[in-house]
Amino acid sequence: MAELFIGAIAAMVLFLLILLARSRAISVRWWQWVLSVLCLIYAVFVAEVIISFLREGTHKGAVVAGTLLGFLAVVWAVLLGRFVFRSEGKEIRHEGDLQ
Repeated sequence: MAELFIGAIAAMVLFLLILLARSRAISVRWWQWVLSVLCLIYAVFVAEVIISFLREGTHKGAVVAGTLLGFLAVVWAVLLGRFVFRSEGKEIRHEGDLQ
């Protein structure tokens, strides 16, 4: 049952990435999409590893594997969001900023 939820969340994240890129008019190249899909697959892998450890009853293993693999997934996702899905040439201005 958990695999169904993980797959649904992964599909939803991919759909939201596509909507984000279209709404911000970001031109994403093919290799950036490949990196995005690989990151999503890796995140699903991490979730599956944690669930499999929990099903085996090794809670300590789930924490250790989840911490190590999850940290790498978070770093990859932050770098991907920072360098791939940023708005090119658009600056966000706040009302209180000086010109």
